[in-house]
Amino acid sequence: MSAGETVRELLALASAMDVEGIAQLLAPDIVIELPFAPPPLPRRYDGFSEVLAFQRRAAGLFSSFRLEVDRLLVDAGGRTVVAEYRSEGVVAASGRPYRNHYLAVFDLDASGRVRRWREFYDPDAVRSAFP
Repeated sequence: MSAGETVRELLALASAMDVEGIAQLLAPDIVIELPFAPPPLPRRYDGFSEVLAFQRRAAGLFSSFRLEVDRLLVDAGGRTVVAEYRSEGVVAASGRPYRNHYLAVFDLDASGRVRRWREFYDPDAVRSAFP
């Protein structure tokens, strides 16, 4: 799979909240960075176990969730992908809508697995859905 195909598949699995499928595309030393995560949410998850625990918690927060990819850009070396995408979901506990826009940078290791996922999004959308 090319880097672009890997990221597109990763986002499709995230859209489906398929944590076990996501796991297949992650490097053992995966790091997720969320620089704009509003407090008290962590801004960094280090390592496979921590990232999967985060993905499981996130999946449990929504009664429905969908991501739509708008654009993927792959660097000339074929191991870094910039993605623009958006989400639409419903918060399970409150029924509140959740919509956000994202810009993310994915770095893949030599085996084609994602080793760094750095995602930027609107923290006010998170605060509105999860007051």
